[in-house]
Amino acid sequence: MNLIDLCAYYKLEAPIEFCEASEKEVKEIFNGAGPDYLPDWSRWILSFFLRLFMAAFVVHDWEYEYSDKTRRGFQKSNKRLLKNMLKILNIEYPLRDWWAYPLRIFWRGKAFLAYEACREYGFSAWLND
Repeated sequence: MNLIDLCAYYKLEAPIEFCEASEKEVKEIFNGAGPDYLPDWSRWILSFFLRLFMAAFVVHDWEYEYSDKTRRGFQKSNKRLLKNMLKILNIEYPLRDWWAYPLRIFWRGKAFLAYEACREYGFSAWLND
């Protein structure tokens, strides 16, 4: 499944421009989990660690690439990331599947760690051209 189809499958929130983009445009922007300044090997590790949420990071990378450079836009993008990660979590590990609660808790913790890392350390990446 390509990146755009994956986002559609999970019914993720995304800016209108993302929804109108081609797969090629999205692939050119998406670099996995983590900021551009990290070496490829560390982004690979982060991407593996957060692999369940890659579709959410596709939208998040798009928003950072076309950042409006405002604190409000930054906060909105990070909140959308968390919301999208929780959507994915609810599809992959729904509450009705009580036997999957340990995995649900495991991935939920990772989602909040990723959100907090972006919220705390991502503003400089948000401002970069």
